[in-house]
Amino acid sequence: MPKNYNMKETILELLNGRELSKKELLEEIRRESERSTSDKTLNESLMTLLREKRIYITNYDFSIYNDVKRIQSIKPEGIVFGLMKTDFVEIETLIKLLESNDVDEVKLASSKLKMNFRNKMDELNFRVSSIKNEDLDALFNRIIFYIYSQSEDQKRILINKLAWSLSNENGSLDLFEDLLNFIDHQS
Repeated sequence: MPKNYNMKETILELLNGRELSKKELLEEIRRESERSTSDKTLNESLMTLLREKRIYITNYDFSIYNDVKRIQSIKPEGIVFGLMKTDFVEIETLIKLLESNDVDEVKLASSKLKMNFRNKMDELNFRVSSIKNEDLDALFNRIIFYIYSQSEDQKRILINKLAWSLSNENGSLDLFEDLLNFIDHQS
């Protein structure tokens, strides 16, 4: 049996509902499996999950530097990972969090939604070659602005369509393209 057997599934379970740094992931995996897991094995599994877009990099944990003020190198142990939200209900919840009064909650929800938006654009390969990342953010913001400028009934319908289109549900890619075309024609 290979050393990294079920490593990806273990990582996904550990990230369920929380975000962990690479260092924390390695510590938890070693504690749960009660055997030494190499850094290379973890790296391979993390890179596979990143490539599959099942996880993403959410932050960086500076506490690994133990209060060093002048940091001159990046330690991979500080990279913080989280699960990519691709379920319709999770995405709809993130969209609704954009209306929160908590600024940090809004920033986090917006960041996660933009990541899903970029991934869906990559999947669709829709005008991506001519659109820079900043333009993708602007397009995403334009969609959100359009949705929230509608009447309550229309807003609810558009939120559901956006959530479905950003999910991994059947037909989501077609709906995503239709939504982009609709928003493009509204300007």
